[in-house]
Amino acid sequence: MAKARRGMTLLESLIVIVVIMFLISQALPAIQRVRGAADRTSCQNNLRQIGQALHLYHGDHGRFPPAPPLVDRFMPERQLSWLALLLPYIDQKPLYDQSVQACAISGNPMQVPPHVGAITVIRLYVCPTDSRLLAARKDDWGTLAAFGSYLAASGGYSRVGKGYAGTLPGRSLAEVRDGPSYTVCVGERPPPDSGQGGWWYPNIAFDTRGHRGPNAELVLGTVMPYLPFDPQCSLTYRSTGPGRTTNPCDRFHFWSLHGGGGNFLFVDGSVRFLAYSVDPILPDLISIDGGEMVTLPD
Repeated sequence: MAKARRGMTLLESLIVIVVIMFLISQALPAIQRVRGAADRTSCQNNLRQIGQALHLYHGDHGRFPPAPPLVDRFMPERQLSWLALLLPYIDQKPLYDQSVQACAISGNPMQVPPHVGAITVIRLYVCPTDSRLLAARKDDWGTLAAFGSYLAASGGYSRVGKGYAGTLPGRSLAEVRDGPSYTVCVGERPPPDSGQGGWWYPNIAFDTRGHRGPNAELVLGTVMPYLPFDPQCSLTYRSTGPGRTTNPCDRFHFWSLHGGGGNFLFVDGSVRFLAYSVDPILPDLISIDGGEMVTLPD
């Protein structure tokens, strides 16, 4: 006579399910931490590649990409951001050539066509933590655009205009007298959900419709360095600190989705994760020739 098989009771099954769910709940935070660390490292790699492109550009032109000149509006240097001017140095020369042709046709870098770059996502310019930016998206005013995670540091407080991002013909390494290893040139800043900042392609710092901006570069210590003043946000002297994509006013300081701080690219090409506690000295790190004595946190 065959021996009867003993099955699991309902109570035993429930206990097994509870144990499995408990183990999963314990594992999830660790998995999230590992994924977060991987995204932070990938973001740092993006900035390193941007740093390499900046130095290749400097090698060819004797300077870093310039801010917009007050000359012919059909010039690429007038219409395109520093990120767009780096396209040939990040294996995107066809898009750069297409953009140069577009500049000769239209003086509005947000006119699509011919400026297809305005709606083209460049993965290198997107922090892996921010999946919102993996496709072009419309802002609250109906403008379709591609957004980026990284902004050039143009200055701060009384040091406005004394950051790495300079006017024509652009800053040179020789002008960074505070030392390339101690001078920040690019930082993270997620665009707000409203789309009020973060266009990577055009050299438009601010757009009066919807008070949009800053886009590819950031001046610290101000809400809107150009009139009209943004009615949503009060004047801020924060250089970095926690932020939320749901708060459009957080677009005026550096922050990241990594938590606790953000990644910054220095002029020498190195990348460091700086905690939000660096806020008081970040303007000094951005200044290229202030002569400040700054000790970088460990």
